[in-house]
Amino acid sequence: MPVDFFEATQDIVRDLNRTERKLFDYVVKNINAVKNMSIQKFAAESFLSTTSIFRFTRKLGFSGYSEFINSLMVTSFIKQDEDVLPAALVKQKYHENYLKNTIETVRVMSEAQINKIMELLSSHPNIYILTDDGTRPITQYSEKLFIGLGLHAYAPEISYQMQSLVNRITGQDMIIALSYSGEDKEMIDFVERVFFRERPFLLSITRADNNTLESLSDANFYVFTEEVKRGGMDLTSGVAMLMILEILVYMYIGQQ
Repeated sequence: MPVDFFEATQDIVRDLNRTERKLFDYVVKNINAVKNMSIQKFAAESFLSTTSIFRFTRKLGFSGYSEFINSLMVTSFIKQDEDVLPAALVKQKYHENYLKNTIETVRVMSEAQINKIMELLSSHPNIYILTDDGTRPITQYSEKLFIGLGLHAYAPEISYQMQSLVNRITGQDMIIALSYSGEDKEMIDFVERVFFRERPFLLSITRADNNTLESLSDANFYVFTEEVKRGGMDLTSGVAMLMILEILVYMYIGQQ
């Protein structure tokens, strides 16, 4: 019986080498596309041989490519079903899905990217935290985390405050962009305006798919959560984003 992709691979991800980890990340961000690919198509998209792809699926614990694809189909079906239910929060055993998403968010954090952030924080950069309408409620706490490290951190809450920063950000600074969709136009325009003048380090936290913000970033962590909108309000949880920031801050403290 096909199993959920994340359940099947949860104990294996940290044993993947660099190439395998890139493949894993590609699969996570493109589940709906990969589930319809032949092994030849997936190999071509990954610039690898079909033998390498087969070995990758075996490394993940699947008997072969067919079982790997069946697992993606099961996972994709579950996520689509959840995405079309605006009342997902009242689903029976929703807390189990919530916990599962939380675990996945932490489990797939890249050690290479974590190390890159640790090195950057040790240089004591100024930190500018950008949020969109969906993530703005977590602005103040995000700012507090980095101020607690003794760093200058600033999280503008309204548009004109953000725009006033364009000429202040330098190449030694760090921008943290929190956007579930990764497609917030104002945020992307701001980043591109800054990049036109300077090239600060950009860390983004977005959902697990290919998006504009991720493509602009030096490091990207992605969250698993159920998108929830009710009564015209976006109630999608920001807990996973805060959890990533807390992990980074606490790991940095532990290294001091």
